[in-house]
Amino acid sequence: AFGNVHGVYKPGNVVLRPELLGDFQKYAEKKLSNTMPLTFVFHGGSGSEKDKIAQALSNGVVKMNVDTDTQWAYWSGLKEFYEDN
Repeated sequence: AFGNVHGVYKPGNVVLRPELLGDFQKYAEKKLSNTMPLTFVFHGGSGSEKDKIAQALSNGVVKMNVDTDTQWAYWSGLKEFYEDN
């Protein structure tokens, strides 16, 4: 797992280091003689910067959890509908 920050944060308020995933891949490659042998889950991805997400994906992230962003998008649409009607 990578991330582990849950909740609403402005981009840049959470310091993610996806380059570490690349370091872990290189270490595992040497030990296992496979290319990109590890897969990672990005927990707490809501509010993450696009460049950090891209770097995490390139280093083996195969699933990303963005529940907080999803909940806020749903609530925002519901609230707007309620206020308009």
